[in-house]
Amino acid sequence: MSKNITLGEFIIENKSSFPYSTGELSKLLNGIRLEAKMVNHEVNKASLVDIIGGAGDVNV
Repeated sequence: MSKNITLGEFIIENKSSFPYSTGELSKLLNGIRLEAKMVNHEVNKASLVDIIGGAGDVNV
């Protein structure tokens, strides 16, 4: 059975495998990871504050 790891853990564990890398890809992936978490938070919050509308409503 394989162990599930997060993206952050994967980056940290594997960055030493590439001694000549500058870290730019790691920074980019971490930025995408952070933005995805923020989008997820906002989407989940939308249903709590009733801004997504009800089923059958007209979106104008």
